[in-house]
Amino acid sequence: MRARSFSAIRRTVFALALCLPLVASETLAAAAGVPTDAAPSTTPSLRPAASGETVLAAASGSRARTTRRRRPRRRYRQTALRLPEVTPHGIPRLHAKAAYVVDATNNRVLFQKNPERSFPIASLTKLMTALVFFQTKPEFDRYVMISQDDKWHSSRSHLRPGEEISIRDLIHAALMSSDNVATKALVRTCGVPYPEFIGRMNAMADSLGLQGAHFVEPTGLDERNVATASDCAKLLQVASENPIVSAVMQKASYDFTSNRRRHELVNTNRLLRSKWRVTAGKTGFIQEAGYCLATNVETSSGTEITAVLLGAPSNTLRFAEVRRLLDWSYRFGLAVADSPGTD
Repeated sequence: MRARSFSAIRRTVFALALCLPLVASETLAAAAGVPTDAAPSTTPSLRPAASGETVLAAASGSRARTTRRRRPRRRYRQTALRLPEVTPHGIPRLHAKAAYVVDATNNRVLFQKNPERSFPIASLTKLMTALVFFQTKPEFDRYVMISQDDKWHSSRSHLRPGEEISIRDLIHAALMSSDNVATKALVRTCGVPYPEFIGRMNAMADSLGLQGAHFVEPTGLDERNVATASDCAKLLQVASENPIVSAVMQKASYDFTSNRRRHELVNTNRLLRSKWRVTAGKTGFIQEAGYCLATNVETSSGTEITAVLLGAPSNTLRFAEVRRLLDWSYRFGLAVADSPGTD
């Protein structure tokens, strides 16, 4: 009898538990002014929330779940590099301010754009600095200490004041990675007073017939260092006649150790890591000059071409447009007997 009454109590409690959600929902509906005879929905309902969320409410009376709506990720399209179209005669159009391509074996001009107009040439200045420096007959194994004045206003450099570096290593740093600290140290310790050194640079420009060239300092950081594209081609050809300068400019990388640490240099001329056989080359950049490049390349038949680009708007375009000029020159420029004209 006691067991039977206990079972009856359990059934009663279970029935009451089932009725509680329905009673609660009717009570809430009455408080909200909703008719109680409306049949409860058995499917979930979606309603937008004021905060931009979606509320999922189950009609069984279970607690509502809020899920944040995921915002789609913004996709950034990478714009492809597009070179300008060519002229009706197949001559490349360029973004650069000036360009000059010449067959170095016979001095026949293959391409030119503003060849006689002077522009800032940035670190192409170091080609003239190297020519004047080698006139002083330097001792390549002599060590010099980097000073605070060498570091002052010299842009980026891995060389630090107090480091002792050989003349040979400083020449590599100046011509390969266009290091301004190394260039200043070479000029400071060459035995020629600074004003006289600059005077020698301009005198050599006159002797080489570089009519549009003028220099005020040895690194190229000053925008008043100017020259024409044809001047730069001639300057590179003369500088590459020096076997040491030519050998340095052909190196893709170079390592040396100062009295403090090890340095690893990478040549800024990307053409050294391309299909072209580069026999000489120098890059340059300051804001006023844009991206500049002067380079010599040689074909398998021994034909050498000098290409100069001044004032390119970006580093990528600098090399892309030089490659395009070289491709065009080997395919078409060398095949014609006269100059294709000016773009």
